[in-house]
Amino acid sequence: MQNAGIRIVALVALLPLGLRAQTRVFIVKLGSDTIGFEKVVRSGNKIDGVIVRHLPLTAILKYSLVLAKDGHVESYEQGSYRGDGSPQPPNAQTGAALVGLKMTFVGDSVIREVPTNGQPVIRRTAVPKGTLPAIGGSWLANEMQIAAVRKDGKANVIGFAATANAPTSPDIRISSSDSAEIVNQGFRIGVKTDKSGRAIHGDQSLTTQKYDVTVAKDVDVIAIASTWASKDVGGATPAPTNTPDSVVATLGGAHITILYSRPAKRGRELWGKLVPFDTTWRFGADFATQLKTDADLSIGGTKVAAGTYTLWLVPSQGQSYLLVNTRLQDPRDPTRRLWGTQWDPAGDIAKIPVQKHMNLPTDEERFHLFIENGMLMIHWGNSGYGVAIKAS
Repeated sequence: MQNAGIRIVALVALLPLGLRAQTRVFIVKLGSDTIGFEKVVRSGNKIDGVIVRHLPLTAILKYSLVLAKDGHVESYEQGSYRGDGSPQPPNAQTGAALVGLKMTFVGDSVIREVPTNGQPVIRRTAVPKGTLPAIGGSWLANEMQIAAVRKDGKANVIGFAATANAPTSPDIRISSSDSAEIVNQGFRIGVKTDKSGRAIHGDQSLTTQKYDVTVAKDVDVIAIASTWASKDVGGATPAPTNTPDSVVATLGGAHITILYSRPAKRGRELWGKLVPFDTTWRFGADFATQLKTDADLSIGGTKVAAGTYTLWLVPSQGQSYLLVNTRLQDPRDPTRRLWGTQWDPAGDIAKIPVQKHMNLPTDEERFHLFIENGMLMIHWGNSGYGVAIKAS
């Protein structure tokens, strides 16, 4: 039996490289925490992938691509699953299933099949040859899009959404022979590739997600998903990426509320690194931090009239500033609060100097706002900022 095993290994070694199964795993970390994996296995003209995420509950996306001889995608399938492997329930609004989604590229068209209310809904859409399927959260998809830009000058991508009536072209900028940037809403994702064009490192430090992505030869991602899912059931879920919180205080005759979200340190260097100096920062995470006061305030000696505002921070090695801004709603959807990446300098009404606090006695894992002794305090890690606040 041992000799038979040796013979099998030898036969595999003699196979042409294109016929061997090739496995890679993208490992996604947020600071010191591993929060996801993507396992990619290619055998001949077929690629099977599994994406596992753990933010905060475990979710799995399984996909499969079949490639034509010239390398373009002939067909694509995907399904979304819970951490225990059971299918995610259909979309509550449309009834569309999240498993069994299929996409076939034929000539200048893509035929997409989305099971809806138990019946297949088929849409045929005109697309250029070489159009790629959109795979949410996939680093293989990023790699394929970069390869398309290197080859054809642009990448065309289409997903399963009913509103996707034409492909889109992501903003991909080739930096050098082994690096590129994917730009989305002004945020840049760096991708490093090897000589064959395969992604070997992803850098999201310049985005709000701050992920770092490396590549390993193989990891049993399904086993890890099962372990994570078991912890989910037992209540031992990881801390969410960001936790919503509020500050409620009465200062003289002013009643104030600050709504904000608290990102975690996760072993990262904060001021000047995770939060760059001399750049307007969202003052927390997720939605823009919001201040509401029913009476006029004095913040750092600057009058702020009663009302509702968003707050932003410009940290610096020199003088740092708190910005008070009148923009509250998403300019694209007035029913939604302003997101923390949508700072509009035209809405600034005050730029207030703040005091730097270094080497504090406590080390705050999560970004923390509070009011104490007439000061609005900003702590994260073992340092932060402060500014006087009172009723005007």
